[in-house]
Amino acid sequence: MMDQTGTLDRRMIEKCMKISELARQAGVGVETVRYYQRRGLLAVPEHQAGAYRDYPSDAVEVIRQIRCLRGLDFSLDEIGALLRGGVEGCPDVRAAIQRRIQTTQRDLDGLRRQVAQLRTALETVPCQKNRLTCGLACLTACARPLACEVPPPA
Repeated sequence: MMDQTGTLDRRMIEKCMKISELARQAGVGVETVRYYQRRGLLAVPEHQAGAYRDYPSDAVEVIRQIRCLRGLDFSLDEIGALLRGGVEGCPDVRAAIQRRIQTTQRDLDGLRRQVAQLRTALETVPCQKNRLTCGLACLTACARPLACEVPPPA
């Protein structure tokens, strides 16, 4: 359909869709789409005839990128900065990825310490029928080789 200037309407050139179709194609719920809009991660198209919104087909890819970055544990604020161009090209993107690597490595180190504590506790828990005794033995074993996160009694 042509507009008043004689050019083709954008909606006729690119495939547009309603919010439910966008959500389905992107693999998320409608409320997720609305949430991303409220957070400024996804543009809100203007209302069309019939009080609905037509979303451009590239909105599917934007949502998929958001989900991918969330899967890598980027915060929505970090994702917003990346999507809005709040970073200056590849060096800033690389810096954001490097920060995420460092944070993930710290988390991984903490999880390794926790696994070591649990293994020590498992090896030292006596085979007794009394759960209280086993639980206390577990806490004692945990506190001996490595410091537990549980504060000692006052």
